[in-house]
Amino acid sequence: METSGIAPAQRLPSWAVVLALSGLGLAVTVGLVLSVGSEPAQPNRAAAVPAPPPALRAKRNPDPVLPPIESVFNLEHLTVPRATILRGHQPKDGIKALTNPPASPVAGALWDPSSRVVGVTVDGVSRAYPIPVLNGHEVINDHLGKTDLAITYCSLCDSVTVVDRRLDGKTYEFGVSCLIYQSNMLLYDRTDQALWSQLTSTAISGPHAGRTLRQLDGWELTTFGAWRGSHPDSTVVDLPTGSDYPYHLDPHRAYAATDALDARFQDVPRDARLRNKARIIGVRYAGVVRAYPVDVLEQAGQAAIRDRIGGDFLEFAVDPTTHTVRILRAPAAAQVIHTFWFAWAALFPQTEIYEPGQK
Repeated sequence: METSGIAPAQRLPSWAVVLALSGLGLAVTVGLVLSVGSEPAQPNRAAAVPAPPPALRAKRNPDPVLPPIESVFNLEHLTVPRATILRGHQPKDGIKALTNPPASPVAGALWDPSSRVVGVTVDGVSRAYPIPVLNGHEVINDHLGKTDLAITYCSLCDSVTVVDRRLDGKTYEFGVSCLIYQSNMLLYDRTDQALWSQLTSTAISGPHAGRTLRQLDGWELTTFGAWRGSHPDSTVVDLPTGSDYPYHLDPHRAYAATDALDARFQDVPRDARLRNKARIIGVRYAGVVRAYPVDVLEQAGQAAIRDRIGGDFLEFAVDPTTHTVRILRAPAAAQVIHTFWFAWAALFPQTEIYEPGQK
């Protein structure tokens, strides 16, 4: 099993692990930085699909021991066909979201410098959320500065979003439904028991069906070492979290390293314009849906890339050495998301693909 997360030299012994582990809605001022790390080795298209770990396995038909989802979630005003919602073998909250997790100064944290983290800066406060923790919980409800926010991560499509979890003056707490739509996990809110798309931050059922949470800027997907170097006074979500999840294991690395998709996604529409798991920056703004392949952006070197979208401009800067993509300018109402191509294309088949020099 692949390992990641806790620095090898400081990794806890097994008994200690068991005991210790019991639209960008804001005006763009600091920019959005996405450091996606090294691109995985080019996958062999003929390679067999690796068997997903038990926590990832799903069934198209409801497990006899699980109640029908209509009795668990609020499906009123459902905006997607009911038959397209798949369920995992786990019940609601079988993957437990975290709320207000423990955090420590980055200087003393034991995370491996190469571990990926989602670094967030809001209201002048900075915190890193390790991907190993998000692998185990998928949703972290937190409060930074004056903002109630949620950091959500779908390991099946490497999709990261950071949203303001307030709507109409009310703060919502999100959990993991253990349901999947178009290869992307569905959240639910604990107030109305309604379902929300993780990729779009949009409610697909319940009283707010069709409404979208405000996506925040000032976050980056980077490594813990890079984050600690650039934000030495920040904090990081740390152990113990109160969960016995084995954070030192990475159950998704083998799946991410191949372009093959999980067997349960064979009916999901494919778009061969890019590799299934090509990393992209997906943008939606003013009726335009566009994908910016990370490897294409890297080809520009460190020169700024300026692109018009919906009558306004996006501006990127790329560092191919560190695989960092910075969004220097974006319309305040734009949605900007990091994800795998296959998941984005399944939801937005009309997506345009950015090409250098296009008008």
